Amino acid sequence: MATHQEIAGVSDEDLVKRMLSSHADRFDEQFWAYFAEQVAPALPEQPVLTDLGCGPGLLLRDLSERYPTATMSGFDITPAMIEHAQSQVTYAGKMPQYEVRDIAADGIPLQSGSVHLTTMVAVLHVLANPFTMLAEIRRILAPDGIFLLQDWIRTPMPQYLDRMIDPALPEEEKARMLPGMLRLFPAHNKYTTEDWLWVLDKSGFTVVDHRQLRSPHFSAFVCRPAQV
Repeated sequence: MATHQEIAGVSDEDLVKRMLSSHADRFDEQFWAYFAEQVAPALPEQPVLTDLGCGPGLLLRDLSERYPTATMSGFDITPAMIEHAQSQVTYAGKMPQYEVRDIAADGIPLQSGSVHLTTMVAVLHVLANPFTMLAEIRRILAPDGIFLLQDWIRTPMPQYLDRMIDPALPEEEKARMLPGMLRLFPAHNKYTTEDWLWVLDKSGFTVVDHRQLRSPHFSAFVCRPAQV
């Protein structure tokens, strides 16, 4: 599958740095309050957790602090992400099983019905065909498991660029960043909320709750496998 680096024209190392610097914004107190409300009550004491497109491992680190006895795994297409997750991150419990893998092409190497929580953050919009990936996610989820999707919501270009390029930056820095952000704009603004709800429904998920946590750019969808 295409990577954000390829679309934006940045290096793997640059994207790792960007994900590290933006983690606290993406997973702030509002997110964890939402998690405690909508996700945590459905998880067992020793859950099986997997993060698809896990990046540098910080979300699994945060989850390990809340579930130190969890069995965790993470998959990412970028070797630099996995290297950072394995060598630079400290976990409260056992280190997750990490693998460099193109899950869109090669599938998810986990047993059917084995996962209590699958997370995917800002990855699904990149795929040309989300339905194949969602079928795999539905396959690995336990019957009462949760799929927590967080992804971009279509917004006007001025709002998008104001979010992605800090207005306080020097003009030369903003000018340097602009071409990459314009390349990312079509990918980040592919789906409306209604589009995501339709895609998830057609893929066999029931959306228990959805909320724009980084309004108006980003939304979270708490999903369960639909009962046949």
